[in-house]
Amino acid sequence: MNRSPIEPLLALAALAASGGLFVVDGSRHNVAAQDMEPAALYVTVVIDQLRPDVLERYAPAFAGGLKRLLDEGYRFTQASHAHARTSTAPGHATLTTGVVPARHGVIANSWQQKRGFRWEPMYAVADPGSPILGFENEESLEGRSPATMIRDGLPDWFAAANSDSRRVSISKKDRAAVPMGGQNSEHVYWILPELGRFITSTYYRRDYPGWIERFNRDVMPDIMAPHVWDTEVPAEHRGLARDDEAPYEGDGIHTVFPHVSAEENAPYIEDPSDQQLVQMVHNLWGLEQPRADVAVVELAKVAIEELELGQRGESDYLALSLSAVDRVGHGYGPFSQEVLSTVVGVDRLLGELFDYLDEEVGEGRWTVGLTADHGVVTIPEYARDQGAREAERHPRDEVRSQLENVLRRAIQEGGGPEEIAERTARYVERLEVVEAAYTHRSLMTGGAPADSFAVLYRNSYYPGRAWDDLSRFGVDLRYGEGDYIGSQTGTNHETPYWYDRHVPLIFYGAGIETGVSDAPVYTVDFAPTLAALAGIPVPDDLDGRRIY
Repeated sequence: MNRSPIEPLLALAALAASGGLFVVDGSRHNVAAQDMEPAALYVTVVIDQLRPDVLERYAPAFAGGLKRLLDEGYRFTQASHAHARTSTAPGHATLTTGVVPARHGVIANSWQQKRGFRWEPMYAVADPGSPILGFENEESLEGRSPATMIRDGLPDWFAAANSDSRRVSISKKDRAAVPMGGQNSEHVYWILPELGRFITSTYYRRDYPGWIERFNRDVMPDIMAPHVWDTEVPAEHRGLARDDEAPYEGDGIHTVFPHVSAEENAPYIEDPSDQQLVQMVHNLWGLEQPRADVAVVELAKVAIEELELGQRGESDYLALSLSAVDRVGHGYGPFSQEVLSTVVGVDRLLGELFDYLDEEVGEGRWTVGLTADHGVVTIPEYARDQGAREAERHPRDEVRSQLENVLRRAIQEGGGPEEIAERTARYVERLEVVEAAYTHRSLMTGGAPADSFAVLYRNSYYPGRAWDDLSRFGVDLRYGEGDYIGSQTGTNHETPYWYDRHVPLIFYGAGIETGVSDAPVYTVDFAPTLAALAGIPVPDDLDGRRIY
């Protein structure tokens, strides 16, 4: 594993410049603004869990959209998230709003919400008051909306500049589609895995457009059908990833191509005659594979045609989040044959999408910004094979038990909330698995931070919302660099380390020249840059700014 610096000087400089709260500025690269007509369509593409080093490592195998972006786009090689809890919901919310989680409120995929004297579990896009459209009476399906995201975002700025603009957001994941849709989009769709169909909530619409119904009826069954997942990487490029078989992948048994739906799903189907169960299991399995990205891109093409995006004399907005790299990456790791094949599949799908945009919208009439919501830690066993001796895998239950014991002891010794938090922080830092602990009081009192990571934790702190039990008591943790706290196989993200925060950031299309910048920029810059390219105003209190 490459252990790169985490820009302590940049973080501290930003802390001083911003009055001690947010990473707002720093040494930025700016390309002189050019007078030009806005593009007809602005496209956001977020590739869930795509690390820049993975993108570059697999580039020789590209022949489609990713190759087009790398060869012809303007690329920022040192782009990163400026918050500590690197996961899907906060990443997409930050990319859309131009502010850090401490200001948009989406601090994690899920958290504990303080209500009076009680703490209650909260999902990032949950809203009981906005039931799923078509399933209003289904109690098992919780409603969805951007209610927890307290800022507006890029699609809302489009709407404010021109109410006739059309805004569309599509993803497999609700926690990606909803933040990217901002507060005022009419077309926000994600997949209900159990049924293998795209859905939305009553927050956005009162009925489904006919083209969504037709897509669910005519296209999704074929995408979700039981299938064999085999590599689509030519033999000459398979050496870009490590060997296919590894005991720390997937379920530890089915670790090589081809992956056969019927074989890998058999343990989960108790009654093969129960066709509804069989279909649901195959749907869930299929959506853990690249099929999810196929569904998103195919629906995007239909939306472009049906809504005439970029074809009506207005500047429209289309946001897509491709989730397959994340799902596959969790199971097999970023340097697996499975992730290599998935990224090559993304390259192909984006190539098809870009060709479609050229045909339907017109060459030179659309602009795309591509980035990621977070990165991922290299699987520890593989990292150690590559010389990273510090990388360790720690069983989640054991770590949780250790933390619970420490917290229980700190509480039993008495004192006020701040005293308990300080004591808890001291005690947990004695655990081998913990690198550092930060009290919320220390994060918010201003002054010089304990270390450069404290800036990132400050940017992820929102009062009344806690990541976990320790956070409820005023303490956030940083585990060891390169470590994975979880199951016996696979990997994860959610840390403040460079491999989780470093993401691609590329602009391509109308008004964009080919080039590369190694200046440090941040994901809060993404939305204001696309807005500036579209010629629309943005709020004057953003944490990000135009970088192209």
